[in-house]
Amino acid sequence: HYCSKPYKPYEFNSQWEVDSFYSEVEDYKQCIEEFVDDQQSAIRKHQQAAEDAIDEWNSYVNYELN
Repeated sequence: HYCSKPYKPYEFNSQWEVDSFYSEVEDYKQCIEEFVDDQQSAIRKHQQAAEDAIDEWNSYVNYELN
């Protein structure tokens, strides 16, 4: 993934820094969630393709070789 994790400063000097950091944390979380969702979608597509290939093979064996 290409998500950039925010680094927490040793010390916050203002509320703006705190808010900014937690906004970056939320962006990082969202990026990771989107990456995981995309990967899970790809897994489903690959799994379906594998199942389709197995079905095709089984049909071939049942109807052409028997």
